[in-house]
Amino acid sequence: MHDENHCPKCGSSDIVPRTVNDRLRAADPRGQTFEVELQLPVWSCRACKLCWQGQEALAAKEAAYQNALAKRSPARTAA
Repeated sequence: MHDENHCPKCGSSDIVPRTVNDRLRAADPRGQTFEVELQLPVWSCRACKLCWQGQEALAAKEAAYQNALAKRSPARTAA
């Protein structure tokens, strides 16, 4: 587990939060696959340019997946 105020690669404290557009492939309860588009919060180190995901990214992925499932119509998931 690394210190969230420092880069896990170089140890610099010159890190900034960013938001990036991302997609993930998911499946509904019937096994139908679909893509979820989301804005993902990441951290970026200005010193070494490393980008990484923290706990907030996992929460954003889960929320986007649940939201996409709620929007899928029963007719589409049954097809």
